[in-house]
Amino acid sequence: MPSLKSTVNFCVFLLFTLIPHEFVIAQSEEQKVEVGVQFSALGRGTGPFFDSATSIGGGGRLTFNLTRYMALEGELNYFPGAGFNNVRRFQGQFGVKSGLRFDRFGVFGKVRPGFVNTKYEVPVFCIKGPCSPVIDKDTGFSMDLGGVVEFYPSRRATVRFDVGDTIINRREPPYYLAGGFFGLPARNFASHNLQLGAGVGFRF
Repeated sequence: MPSLKSTVNFCVFLLFTLIPHEFVIAQSEEQKVEVGVQFSALGRGTGPFFDSATSIGGGGRLTFNLTRYMALEGELNYFPGAGFNNVRRFQGQFGVKSGLRFDRFGVFGKVRPGFVNTKYEVPVFCIKGPCSPVIDKDTGFSMDLGGVVEFYPSRRATVRFDVGDTIINRREPPYYLAGGFFGLPARNFASHNLQLGAGVGFRF
């Protein structure tokens, strides 16, 4: 499984290899660059793993408007500890947003591949006495598919709402018994997670 560093580097490289097209296609467009911040909620998802918890967090977003109706964007979110297993997540999504933009609002669809790094505590079952949990981590490919609604209260400001299905390639967690492994070998599966977001942005 790829490391978090290599996955992040690949996604950032993928985004920035497309950036030069923005300057060629949209030289006449105004406010090509948008910087934003957002709150985000990532649902507990599906699949047989311990870290089933709804995560609340937030982060930042950078958008390059190719045209009035299409943009490239990258988003990073951090979700602090949540749930019984103290689930912590770091998410990066990089892709395309496309749709209809009017004077006061816009409606878009989005397709954004990326990654989700998850850390959580796995319970250890000991024969005698309490045992400390083991920290397990997993970095998996993710795909954010959904919709965006934007409102434009001024020429340079954006209020944005996101909803989508974040599909995460996950590894089934291990089971621990008295400090050792117990159970079937870990397997990979896809987890579907409802993700909601709300934020503001400023165009330059």
